[in-house]
Amino acid sequence: MNDKKDETIKYALYCRKSTEDSSRQILSLDSQEKEMLKLAETLGLDIVSTFRESKSAKKPDNRPQFSELINLIKRGKIQGVICWKIDRLSRNPIDSATIQWLLQQNELKIIQTMERQYLPGDNALLFNVESGMANQYILDLSKNVKRGIRAKLEKGGWPNLAPLGYLNKDSKIIIDKARGKYIVKIFEMYKTGKYSVKEISDILFKEGFRSRAHNKYHKSKIHKMLSDSFYCGIMEKDGAIYQGNHEPLISKKLFDEVQEMLTKKSHIKKQNIPFAFRGMLRCAKCGCLLTATKKKRRLTYYYCTNGKNVCEEHKAYIKEENLSTELNGVFDNLIFDEKVVNLVYRAKLKESGNVMSYLEEAILGLQNRLKTLEERKKVLIDGYLDKVVLEGDYKAKNRIIENEIVLINKDLQELEVKKSSQDNITLERIRNAFLEPKTMQKEFLSQKPDEQRNTLITLLWNATIDNKKIANISFKEPYNVLSKIENKSDFDSVRRGGDSNPG
Repeated sequence: MNDKKDETIKYALYCRKSTEDSSRQILSLDSQEKEMLKLAETLGLDIVSTFRESKSAKKPDNRPQFSELINLIKRGKIQGVICWKIDRLSRNPIDSATIQWLLQQNELKIIQTMERQYLPGDNALLFNVESGMANQYILDLSKNVKRGIRAKLEKGGWPNLAPLGYLNKDSKIIIDKARGKYIVKIFEMYKTGKYSVKEISDILFKEGFRSRAHNKYHKSKIHKMLSDSFYCGIMEKDGAIYQGNHEPLISKKLFDEVQEMLTKKSHIKKQNIPFAFRGMLRCAKCGCLLTATKKKRRLTYYYCTNGKNVCEEHKAYIKEENLSTELNGVFDNLIFDEKVVNLVYRAKLKESGNVMSYLEEAILGLQNRLKTLEERKKVLIDGYLDKVVLEGDYKAKNRIIENEIVLINKDLQELEVKKSSQDNITLERIRNAFLEPKTMQKEFLSQKPDEQRNTLITLLWNATIDNKKIANISFKEPYNVLSKIENKSDFDSVRRGGDSNPG
């Protein structure tokens, strides 16, 4: 070591620990500083500044302490640097080039590590090799991490922190019993169409659904949960989807129904004066929504907004009580002869296997689709190997196929479970679905307008009004299936309707 020169050199001690580094890869900042101070004392080095940084060195302009160090060197305040290893200073080619240039210009006179010294007169090739090795380590590390993440996902594992409703335990994802039940309720409540995201947030907060800091989960957080397929067992990462081996909180069917609701439902802002049916009905002539107002004797009237300025229906006012009577008629499309329904129910109980026919057909259809997708994969890879299909096109199309395969396998899994659990309880549910609208109609006219609204939300996607009468109705499932059975007093018609499993 050149002790004579060292006496005139002012050193800066630079310690860095990356956020990506584990404790086994590199000493902590305290340990680095302690060891380097011992080395400085042994060599008689004059340390005038100490820099500690917890930042990655894989990108330039990412380390304020390093930038300050370089600034002091350029200003002549520091002539030497002491660090644990050369890769503590840089792991990217831009910062490495800066350090090498400062050495070559003799602005930086020495870099002292635990292993060796780097001097201005050293062979530049050696410095480049060691800097290149540090840079390559980062590149390899990134590839290995991504490869490891993909491998874990393909095996059904989740490489990140478990979402709300789950916990990370012993390298596995388990259901958080304290919060998981609330996640299920969020999906079930939203599916009904009766609640906005904010209303769900408020209701569940009162029921005890709170963050660990006892705060309410904001509606944006609830909305994000409703869009997260992780809860039905499907994991999404970088545009690809994978089937998880964690226990789903909800079924894929419920998740799909909620996604449909998210797409179709537009929440109506609450007004100072609530109007029960506003936002539910449209004008059959122009397609605009019906709105409402209070007129003489404080009665509520509904009328077309005429948002397109092409309709005269906005001049036709409908009293709320008359509209309730008209809306009561939507149940007529759903009411079956109770005796016929019970006859069908008893007949179906005697049949063996017919209850599951729709499931078997669905399973067979999905299995055939899987075969088609596997064939497409083979054709696609053959085209890629024969250089008929470009690499970018191959990867994009292959990902689409792989994603669909994951979704189909998930559907098959749930259908197989449903098939194995089919029994008379399912038949009972189907019978109730046929009989329920009659009970709903009996109660409808005695309900308050806001209660009527909640009933209609359960039944309808939307309805149109023409000349103060119901013109068209769009039913939700399973009521859409029931509405399409033409002869509701005919045994064979009702029986065929039952095969579609409205429950």
